[in-house]
Amino acid sequence: MPPYEKIFDNKDYWKKVGEEFQGPLIITGSVFFVPLQRSGMVQKEQEVYDSFGRRSVVPVRTYMDRKGYTLKPKFVFIDGRTGELLYTETFREEILYNAEQSTPALSSYFELMDRLLPSFLSTLSSQTIRGTRVLLK
Repeated sequence: MPPYEKIFDNKDYWKKVGEEFQGPLIITGSVFFVPLQRSGMVQKEQEVYDSFGRRSVVPVRTYMDRKGYTLKPKFVFIDGRTGELLYTETFREEILYNAEQSTPALSSYFELMDRLLPSFLSTLSSQTIRGTRVLLK
């Protein structure tokens, strides 16, 4: 996304946006969301029963092909009064599924955004936000 990074340095543009919306803080940025494939050793839990029929769960390492998505947003904080860049913060979240599992990209995007939201909000405030999102009823 480097060709688009210079827009964040255009102080006159951001000052105009700040005046138009009467906002002292402008939060903008970019989001990079791409498919991901990875293979390697994964630890899974497996149920085992001893000779007396007692159940226990043991960790087992196994080789797996996995696929998923990476979400890498960059948040840019700009002073709407002056157009000055105040702060930038970059995050990275990824999610991997079994290669045979079919998970829609949009569903993964919202799951990653739900993971990211507390980290993003902690850049704005020290308060803790809790809640749930319902996609379908």
